[in-house]
Amino acid sequence: MKNLIILGIDPGSKTTAFGIVDCLNKTFYYDFVRLQNIKNFDDKIHAVFTKTQEVIENYDISEVAIEDVFYSVNIKSSLKLSEIKGAILAAVKNAHINIVHYSTREIKQAISGYGAASKAQLKFIVEKILNTKLDKLPLDVSDAISIALAHCSYKHTTSRIN
Repeated sequence: MKNLIILGIDPGSKTTAFGIVDCLNKTFYYDFVRLQNIKNFDDKIHAVFTKTQEVIENYDISEVAIEDVFYSVNIKSSLKLSEIKGAILAAVKNAHINIVHYSTREIKQAISGYGAASKAQLKFIVEKILNTKLDKLPLDVSDAISIALAHCSYKHTTSRIN
């Protein structure tokens, strides 16, 4: 497998997290933008767009993996999350990088072998895979890293089949 740098993104209306994983040697980096203190929603969209561009510019990203929007009973929240994801997609496409979308279940299945794993279980497994502790970081960061790792796993499996 050629060296791939995957940017995993966990879009959120309170925190949007970025996990950057080198699939070959399992090194990782992360970043996140806290949005809860930004009152104007348009400013939140701009903050996410700008941070996404910044992360892409700072790392040699091969591909982007992003979690699909989870549609809940609260339609207003789902729509806002979709707008945040739209800002991310615009920034990624501006950089001409391929984007792959995964459901939460697909990510959990790839990392833990169990599609209904909890966030805490996922974080524990990510820490074991990368031999690190992510204690002082928001769970969104371990989620973003797990999205990148899941894509690495799918890419590795696909390359072995082909």
